[in-house]
Amino acid sequence: MKLLLNPGAGWSATTPFLYTLSYDQQYCHCGHQKESGYLRNVYSTDTENNIKTVLQGYWSASDAKINSPMGQVLSVKNKYVQHFDSKFLEHFFSAPYTIEKYVEYYKKHFEAIKDTYESVADFSNFNFTLPEQFLQKIAPYLMENFEVKVTFQFRDPIKRYFSEIGSNILQNFDSDLNLKEKIYKKGKKQKKMFDYRTEKQKFSPFCDFVSAYEKFERVFGKENCYYVIMEEFWTQKEELERLSDFLSYKITKLHENCYVPDMRSKAPRYEWLKDQWESDIEDIGPIEIAIGKTRMKHFYVDFMKKFGKIPDSWVDIRNV
Repeated sequence: MKLLLNPGAGWSATTPFLYTLSYDQQYCHCGHQKESGYLRNVYSTDTENNIKTVLQGYWSASDAKINSPMGQVLSVKNKYVQHFDSKFLEHFFSAPYTIEKYVEYYKKHFEAIKDTYESVADFSNFNFTLPEQFLQKIAPYLMENFEVKVTFQFRDPIKRYFSEIGSNILQNFDSDLNLKEKIYKKGKKQKKMFDYRTEKQKFSPFCDFVSAYEKFERVFGKENCYYVIMEEFWTQKEELERLSDFLSYKITKLHENCYVPDMRSKAPRYEWLKDQWESDIEDIGPIEIAIGKTRMKHFYVDFMKKFGKIPDSWVDIRNV
């Protein structure tokens, strides 16, 4: 019985990666939601949200959504989640949220889909930020019930963070933003927000690839963790072969990815990938790249120390 955890990093084509594994190939299926956030609620009731509403209502609006690539993962009308009876779902979707319920859900899901899919999966990006102490606590129970694999997608740190800022500008929340940030958000000033946040060293947890990867390595074992460089995975055939070896499952087809090739605000408007092509409100330019080289160099250096080299497809920081 297999469980694939895919923590991210966000804005590195995690959605096309899921489509590749779940829609274009039948390797894994997430159940009701790509990002249920269930473990987030197991970790802390302070972050509790109404998962029942999110999971049961969001993708039941139209048959068009149901038949989309993401609809194959999310829709409550989809045949691959019909095996969950209402009593079980009421139990699962209601507090208290526990690791036992989490395991029960995926075991039940696996038994129903195992003739079609190789693995169940959780693609919640928030899992990237879960504390190691919490992961160490739940890992023995997960590994007792599943063969756990962990995958990551990494993208050039400067461009990834620029896209994250663009997405956050479009979202309807203003939590912990100061006055200057609120002004930039209202004016959709992605470049100015990037300049300001990098100057203040206000980075999101998704910027720190190495810390997250090492955390999951320590918890689930090096042999069970794997990362792809987004820019290379979508352009180099041998990357598919390496992932196939890691998953013990042949991956032959890649889903569309708005971030590759890098067309920035002119990225193709692929259906069901709006979260990607909306993230670059403005085009990142030489000034932002230069700013990033100076203020984000430590993320590149950490990556090189951990993995031995900086990908050729990433910004060159050697002369900074």
